[in-house]
Amino acid sequence: MTRAWWVVGLVSAVLVGCGGGGAPDAERVEDGPVTVMVEDGFYGVNFSYTTSASFTPLRAPLPGFAQSQAEREMLAAINAERARGGVCPSGVFPAAAQLKFEGHLHKAATQYGQELAASGRLELPHRSRVDNRVPSQRMVDAGYRPVPPANVKWVFEESLAAGEGFTDPAEVIAAWKGSPSHCRALFENIGNGAVARVDGAAGTFWVLNIAGWENE
Repeated sequence: MTRAWWVVGLVSAVLVGCGGGGAPDAERVEDGPVTVMVEDGFYGVNFSYTTSASFTPLRAPLPGFAQSQAEREMLAAINAERARGGVCPSGVFPAAAQLKFEGHLHKAATQYGQELAASGRLELPHRSRVDNRVPSQRMVDAGYRPVPPANVKWVFEESLAAGEGFTDPAEVIAAWKGSPSHCRALFENIGNGAVARVDGAAGTFWVLNIAGWENE
């Protein structure tokens, strides 16, 4: 069997702000909805969303988006890699904290993996061919809607991999580590993440979503 695989990864570092000026007051957590404005300079996309000031990351899968055993094993393998630190084409990275499963990010990863698999192609665009959305929009639309401090560097990272028989976590991670941008993303000091695996006629598709900001 001929093996072929592709890996693609892009990072959007965005500026965020809260409607009404600045981050919400910690003493006003229960005061109602907050509008968050997002400037995704990587894609030239600006958008906003409304959320609760008391939003917290979801540590369990959403209904209809169960986490498979293969996905659990991949996240565990990624966390083992992060615990060791690593040597990347772009430099040496220290050990990073564990990625904590986030259900909304898993939904976004699964839905995009399904779109890629349904295309029947091993091409891996980060901008959707179906609705033109970019990773930051997909993650927010899936329900990942925190209220970050004003003007922080908020990172949305999406790493993609696909190939025929591309099912071994160690093999996928090794492929990501061979790319400067993917390798750096594996050791990003961000705490929320999820990985989805979707199998299609063209092969196996992996989508890794990481989002948040340092010292969250």
